[in-house]
Amino acid sequence: MTDWDDHPIAAIADAEPATLPVTPLPPPIPEPLWRARPRVQTSAIALSLRTLTHSRIKLHAIPFSNMSAPVDPGTPFGVQHFTLLVLGHDETAAFDYVESLIAQGTATELIFLNLLAPAAQRLGEMWEHDSADFLNVTLGVSRLQRILRHLGESVADDHRASGGGTVLLTTLDGEQHSFGLTMVAEFFRRDGWDIWTGPFNTRREMMSLVQERMFDVVGFSVGGDRHLDQLKRYVQDIRRDSRNRDVAILLGGPLLLLRPELIRSIGADGYAVDGATAPRLARALVHAARNKS
Repeated sequence: MTDWDDHPIAAIADAEPATLPVTPLPPPIPEPLWRARPRVQTSAIALSLRTLTHSRIKLHAIPFSNMSAPVDPGTPFGVQHFTLLVLGHDETAAFDYVESLIAQGTATELIFLNLLAPAAQRLGEMWEHDSADFLNVTLGVSRLQRILRHLGESVADDHRASGGGTVLLTTLDGEQHSFGLTMVAEFFRRDGWDIWTGPFNTRREMMSLVQERMFDVVGFSVGGDRHLDQLKRYVQDIRRDSRNRDVAILLGGPLLLLRPELIRSIGADGYAVDGATAPRLARALVHAARNKS
């Protein structure tokens, strides 16, 4: 992130005294920076931030056992406390908080699902309700991404599963769920998968990759219903041109919870309700495809 510094405006020389009393006009109130963009763009940003994680992860409350953390990260107060740390001036406060949870035995999977994911969703809500500006929310998401990478790198290789296969995880054009995509990729990595991630600049770029690489699973994030026709075409193209003729198509996103019939109409093989269960479902789909052939 770029650090933003306040630069004082140079003082203006005093003008000649007016011959008649003049009542100075009040200075114009500058438009807030985060409202400078057209409404259509800010709405898109709000939707993107709100679905950074929810598009990939259905937030289930996971019970904590044998844990004596200063604030239970599974509670609304704990999430709010952590979100404020993420938005605060102290760069290390959020990192230190997560480290304190790990030191007291909290599993990293619980931190992913009960703390980082709800905090990302909370940032989106704060943006929508005008309680946080664009720069602060962007800074908060960036810090969450760094914490996520730090947690992923801290897991020893001998604690990871093996033999998961190869998976491509991506989003559609116009949808940005980078944090949620990173989190789901981490679950796959821990389950022993070889991971490739999008998004791609063009359809041709994605298709070139699936033609070149032997992917067992291709997973799409579905953030809304605006791109369903495009998704259906992508699925058809992948099944027709993929190097792996038995490739499994996996979907994720809140829309499919409300409209599960879309899974069949799009032509996918399954839907993951959260990031933690996605690798298990992917393994099952790969096993079924291999047994079929």
